[in-house]
Amino acid sequence: DFPWLTGREIRLAGIPLLALRVNYVGELGWELHCPMERLGALYAAVCEAGEAHGIRDFGALAVDSLRMEKAYRGFGTELTPEVTMVDAAMERFLALDKGPFLGREANLRACETGPRIRLAYLEIAPGDAEVLGDEPVFVDERLVGVTTSGAYGHVTGKSLAFAYVEPATARPGTELAVEILGERRAARVLAGPVRDPENRRLRA
Repeated sequence: DFPWLTGREIRLAGIPLLALRVNYVGELGWELHCPMERLGALYAAVCEAGEAHGIRDFGALAVDSLRMEKAYRGFGTELTPEVTMVDAAMERFLALDKGPFLGREANLRACETGPRIRLAYLEIAPGDAEVLGDEPVFVDERLVGVTTSGAYGHVTGKSLAFAYVEPATARPGTELAVEILGERRAARVLAGPVRDPENRRLRA
């Protein structure tokens, strides 16, 4: 009755809010948006309703781990004013025929000429540290790009990262190396999310 990628105006504990059937961790869930002055009351109401179900707080590192397993890009890391949707491998979300919008001309040029750089989703060989962002990426001894973010995926047991690289090296299956704390670690470009690639949990 409340399908994925839809939204509704509802009331919860008397608080008017916008409920969006989306989330940033790839699970069945909602985002609840309310006026800032009601945020504390909304949080308390959600905690009270969820107490019998074992509801718990969790932090940004847990969110990062889950979003990396779903290959979700982040604003300020993968998505910045310096890159186009084509660079970020998100051109499927572009609607260039729907009239003017900020960035339309840059994205149109990128569609015509191809990306300058391309976002690659990487699985990295296990090690003692994870990608934080800004680590160099190599093919053999040639520098081909830089990481933007990364995390250990606790559900899948994989070390994951995003990197902007030369377009030819962003193809799935390409073997790379990422230098983390001075150690070169083998990496491979993945074709898609390592967890629930068909979005079954989101659609439940």
